[in-house]
Amino acid sequence: MKIILRNSALAILTALFIVACGSDKEEKAGTTISGTIENPQDQGVITLSKISGGKREVVDTLYLDAKNTFESTVETAGPEFYQVNFYNNQVATLIVNDQDLEIVADGGDRNGKLEISGSKDMEYMSQLQDIMKKQNEEVQEINKEFMAARKAQDDEKMKNIQDDFLLMQEKKKENIKKQVEEMLPSLAAIQAMNFFNPNEDFEFMQKVANTIAEAHPNSEMATFYKKQMDEMAKISVGAQAPNFSMPTPEGEEVSLTDFRGDYVLVDFWAAWCKPCRQENPNIVAAYNKYKDEGFQILGVSLDKKKEDWLKAIEDDNLEWTQVSELKYWQTPIVQEYKINGIPFSLLLDPEGKIVAKNLRGERLHEKLAEIYGG
Repeated sequence: MKIILRNSALAILTALFIVACGSDKEEKAGTTISGTIENPQDQGVITLSKISGGKREVVDTLYLDAKNTFESTVETAGPEFYQVNFYNNQVATLIVNDQDLEIVADGGDRNGKLEISGSKDMEYMSQLQDIMKKQNEEVQEINKEFMAARKAQDDEKMKNIQDDFLLMQEKKKENIKKQVEEMLPSLAAIQAMNFFNPNEDFEFMQKVANTIAEAHPNSEMATFYKKQMDEMAKISVGAQAPNFSMPTPEGEEVSLTDFRGDYVLVDFWAAWCKPCRQENPNIVAAYNKYKDEGFQILGVSLDKKKEDWLKAIEDDNLEWTQVSELKYWQTPIVQEYKINGIPFSLLLDPEGKIVAKNLRGERLHEKLAEIYGG
């Protein structure tokens, strides 16, 4: 069976070395990746890279023979991700386990022919590529409708489009979950996690990580992904938020535990962050409405310049406690809280446990109304 993958952004190959004890037959060493390039280029090279621990390492340079074919053998203790890069024009995403793979590639066109055959894992990868392609087409169409509604200043239609899109995404997510269940314990399920949000789907994502790691204890990728999920568990809903201390503008040291006994929104932001500044009026409104009920906010700035930080606090009327080490993304808490973008917020209960993440706009008001009523 041939699997067609188009527009692959990441290519992955794995190999499982099999030794049959007591066999008289000669056993092959490793897994073979072979292929044919239909449009070989005069410039550039074909490389085979291993993806491990979030890094890419070139493990082989592939040379074509007179028939424009290549072959390489890799050995691994378990399934791994690899990448085949054709002249920096085309990239193939592969999972190589204990079955040989054969590739037929255009080589000169990133959207050109790319066929991979040889394993069930690659069938799953093909399914994911089809889902992604269809989703991209749907998003493009919805964006056109939304832009047309905005141009016509039709607020009601804009809201309806947004609501319909969110509902469609939830239904699609449930269908993808069913497909992932069928894929397990294939490493393809890790690729499928790109369709999910750790803030909303963490329990499912952790289940996938645990299942894959248990099935493939010798796989570096399986171990790495599980470690990532274990780290994320520290700031998942229901977990105790890690404590930290930082100085206020006046130099007073404030700790997260100082807010125990009240619900507190830990809001990571910065003066230079436009989306943060756009969200600030919404947070101000929520604070003014519920502060007399005991609602607290701790603003954690990732600014670099104190004068910019202070001006933003004044301009945006941020009356709650503010802290910062003025270290930008080098602020230590960024790593501990796994923050890769701001605005980022956590809502903690009176015991310091995380009850919600990234509540913005109406979602923040809805949650607070649920807690305090009204």
